[in-house]
Amino acid sequence: MFHPSQPRFIPSGWRGWRYPSIVLAMQTLHHLNTLSHIGAGGLALLLGLLPLLSHKGRRLHRLSGWMFVAAGLVVLICAIIGVVVYPRPGPLVMVTLSASYQYLSGLRALPRFHTAPSLLDTLLALAALTGCGLLLSRMASGEASWSPAIGYSTLGFLAVVALYDFSRTLWVTAWRRIRAIDHGLKITATYFAFASAGLGNLARDWQPWSQIGPSLLGLIVMLLLLSRYIRDNRRRGTED
Repeated sequence: MFHPSQPRFIPSGWRGWRYPSIVLAMQTLHHLNTLSHIGAGGLALLLGLLPLLSHKGRRLHRLSGWMFVAAGLVVLICAIIGVVVYPRPGPLVMVTLSASYQYLSGLRALPRFHTAPSLLDTLLALAALTGCGLLLSRMASGEASWSPAIGYSTLGFLAVVALYDFSRTLWVTAWRRIRAIDHGLKITATYFAFASAGLGNLARDWQPWSQIGPSLLGLIVMLLLLSRYIRDNRRRGTED
């Protein structure tokens, strides 16, 4: 067994773990990683409001969007370090996997990266589905701030998104026409995943609603964006 704050890569029987200087160094690195994660997360939530509320495709949307991407990258790197080095409950690992996958997939839907889903996208979808399968057995054990119910819902949502991405090679021509909303919905989901994770950790006394609330709000926003996208497309089709 590992000490609750002991990094995974240090064996439990290793005598060096008993030296206070090593313990202090690892704890300091952990605290720095946590502070970086929280700081970048707060910045990402502020920056993410601009592309979410601004006119799509305009300069403000693109500039603020890339700023959100940069802050989000720091958030995810710190989160990945945290779940790899320090033991974490399954639901928290799943939130990290879900946000990371939607972040990457949403970026790769942009025209500047490719004209159609590639082998890399297929491999990413397979990796996400594999992660879902591996983590399914861990969903029974959560903690006060991360209930198994949150893990299961996150797992199901990620599996649906990954299956959708896996199928895109079968309808590439149609996908090219909807890639804008593909990008928009995934980045929006990433934003609200950050919000759910942050509020869930900060407002633990309000569990599980402090996690469910941002997720439900995100779902409503995504449905509104999809509805507007469909309406605008129909309007353009009528004008043509």
